[in-house]
Amino acid sequence: MKKRIITIGLLILLSYSIIGFGLQQVTAEEYPPALSLIAPHKASIFLDASNSEWDDYYQGYIDVTEFSDVSSASTEAVDIISVTINFAHNSTHLHVYAFIPEDYGIVNGLLLHFFGKPGMEDGIQMDAVYDTVLDVAWADEGVYEPPKPDEFLGGTQDAKAKTFRHIGVGTYFEGTKLINSGDSLGKDIALGWGQAIAVEVLVWVGTQPDVEGPNWGSINQDGFRYIRLDIGANQGDELDIYVPEPMEMNYVVGEEYEAEYISTSITIDGQDTDSVWADVIEYNLSISGYDFNTGTWYSEDKLDGSLKVFHDGTNFYVLFKIYDVTIDEQDNTMFMIGKTENMLNTTDGIDFVSVNSDEYYDQMIIPSDGSGPKNDIDVGGSNDGEGNITYQGNYRYTEFSKPMNPNDPSGKDFDFAAGDTMFISYLIAQDSDTGPNYFHMKDANGTVAFIVNPVRFLAEGEEPTGGDNQNTFSIGFSTIDLFLILAALSPVVLLVYRRKKK
Repeated sequence: MKKRIITIGLLILLSYSIIGFGLQQVTAEEYPPALSLIAPHKASIFLDASNSEWDDYYQGYIDVTEFSDVSSASTEAVDIISVTINFAHNSTHLHVYAFIPEDYGIVNGLLLHFFGKPGMEDGIQMDAVYDTVLDVAWADEGVYEPPKPDEFLGGTQDAKAKTFRHIGVGTYFEGTKLINSGDSLGKDIALGWGQAIAVEVLVWVGTQPDVEGPNWGSINQDGFRYIRLDIGANQGDELDIYVPEPMEMNYVVGEEYEAEYISTSITIDGQDTDSVWADVIEYNLSISGYDFNTGTWYSEDKLDGSLKVFHDGTNFYVLFKIYDVTIDEQDNTMFMIGKTENMLNTTDGIDFVSVNSDEYYDQMIIPSDGSGPKNDIDVGGSNDGEGNITYQGNYRYTEFSKPMNPNDPSGKDFDFAAGDTMFISYLIAQDSDTGPNYFHMKDANGTVAFIVNPVRFLAEGEEPTGGDNQNTFSIGFSTIDLFLILAALSPVVLLVYRRKKK
């Protein structure tokens, strides 16, 4: 099967804001801003991507850092871009000027996120590649989605901007939007003199705003930096800042699968026609609906299926069958693979396999530091393995193989040998253009829990027991980890679909 590698951008919600998940409300005083600015009164601003009309007295600087693999606990140095920013207002509009130097690549876009007041999840997105602007809005609290243009929510566009990329120097942004438009559906700001708003800064460096999410920001795994912006004067107006609230979720170690040693060759064609599959133990399973946008588990919405696995000492092979009556280009079958049962909460990372109807992906995700999914090849690894999907009757068949010893630590691929145990969890997208919507989950004493299955690689000549080794031992992981896992998986699928061959 032909394989095509696709570069996955950092289109995860973390890239758009870390403040939208697992939330607790605090005041701005409890979580102080990195920068406080006043927007003075200025009758008019001519949009020319120049600071000629701006008063340096009200100018400020805020650092943005890359959404990278460097965690906040790391001792490695963090790359920083200092954004020059300035605001002004008049009776009808809020104006902004920003300059971002070309320290780490051409700056192609700027997104300002206004938050901290009820009903205001507003934004202005300026694209310097095409010199365009969007008035955008974030979804409701607890809905894990990137921002959308206002009209997608029933609102209206009221932003204007002018941008200029000075190659080799930096990019200039100058924009304006109504300060009190009345557009509540578009989550627009509604501010008067003496009132305040919080501002998050997000930047595209070397990437394009019309293709993927921002890859630098003021709020990310390296810090919670935001701007307190007061209109006219700081009168002590209080902001409500939402920050991650530690909560405990659970996952359980489920039935142990046994991968028998069988020396044979098969064709990875997404079918079970190779004779070896008739000799391999079949493990029945079910997956249930889960909406990661709202955190709603649909426990009664189940899809039944089965899994078979064996190895030949060189590769391991998986045949995954799930009930699916409709062939849809949005279908995708995904596996998370780890070395330990605690794989969802480890800095070692997770090996991630995704297979759809005409492409194979081997991706890595590191939930502990907030970085998004990346192709193995993009981090110095290799895209090893093979996969395919077919539809037979009312079932979708996914077949894939991966090397037992890939020697790919950069891609977070793990080495296994006979006697070792691999841990997997699986999820699928079925007729879904927003990402995975069915997960391997169960009710563990009243708590929704992800099921992680051990896969024990049997030695040559070792007979499988075929027993059910259901383990109810639960391990806690935080809502932040849960969010990063779920939110990161959606854009993988979205970008796969967006770039599928026509």
